[in-house]
Amino acid sequence: MITVAVAVGAAGVLLLLAAAVLRRRRATAAPFRPVDPETLRAEIAQELARSGGVAAIKRYRQRTGASLAEAKEAVDRISRGPGDHRPT
Repeated sequence: MITVAVAVGAAGVLLLLAAAVLRRRRATAAPFRPVDPETLRAEIAQELARSGGVAAIKRYRQRTGASLAEAKEAVDRISRGPGDHRPT
């Protein structure tokens, strides 16, 4: 009986910790605000030149809230330049 009470108590503590972590993540996440497409394109191109593709994808996701796949596709399009319309 005591073992069950300890297990239930431990599960409760873990749930409280998980809730606190999720609450903190939500509070620190920056709200998405509208982004000018040309400004975003310039910012991502600059990030590509400075830090490479992974950092550019991360920045795109932060600025737009896009999924990983959407961000990778967008960064790939930006890296090919404005005149290249090949499908990805």
